[in-house]
Amino acid sequence: MPTSIVHRTASISKRVDKGKTCPACLRPLAQCICGTTVAFAPAVRILILQHPQERYKLLSSAMLAHLALKGSVLRVGLSWKNLAHALGEEADAEKWAVLFLKGIKEPSRKIEMFSPKNRLLPITSHFSGIIVIDGSWKQAKATWWRNPWLLKLNRITLNPDHPSLRGQSKRHGLATIEAIALALDCLGENVATGASLRKQYEELIVRPNAALVRRQSRVPARRRKFRGAAPASSPTPTVGRPISSPP
Repeated sequence: MPTSIVHRTASISKRVDKGKTCPACLRPLAQCICGTTVAFAPAVRILILQHPQERYKLLSSAMLAHLALKGSVLRVGLSWKNLAHALGEEADAEKWAVLFLKGIKEPSRKIEMFSPKNRLLPITSHFSGIIVIDGSWKQAKATWWRNPWLLKLNRITLNPDHPSLRGQSKRHGLATIEAIALALDCLGENVATGASLRKQYEELIVRPNAALVRRQSRVPARRRKFRGAAPASSPTPTVGRPISSPP
């Protein structure tokens, strides 16, 4: 009686082996980015709210973005009381904005900004800080709704004119570091900052994990996850632990 033959593809892990991880950058020891990251000091501060399950993802870009942006804050958790609690210091919420994916009203624009009451703001608006949610679509939606104070902030919507360096489930999907780079570009930061963020993500994370990137690019869109700008809607987080920003 003939036996059926099942063809199996080699398993490619999406996560970092915690036993073989750099304790500082949380990358695999063979891909440690400590000492290789080029840091910039943008005028706009960046606050990254990372879902706990994202910390050890091989393609996660949150830590790289944090190390490459002086003054940035990376918080790992699910919920915080308010902006000051998440940031670890007092802040004027009216001067902060959160990246928010909902679609652009005017397709010719790369960026649109809205007030908490959904009033379109002039492109010349200046913010002292930007909040970026790092997680899958489901995780980001949970973070959004478990932190109602986010609804009281200005919102920034991005309309990238280039594809992500890795597969995304939505046309406007970007990795966290790519979303930050585009936002900084559009807000008038030195273009060298955004260009460097993209280059470092490609060279330090995407290329070393090319096999995983290729595999995820072949996954049907409905099964892929998003890691980048916050969607319009995403668990109550346990209070996140601050990770000190680079000098």
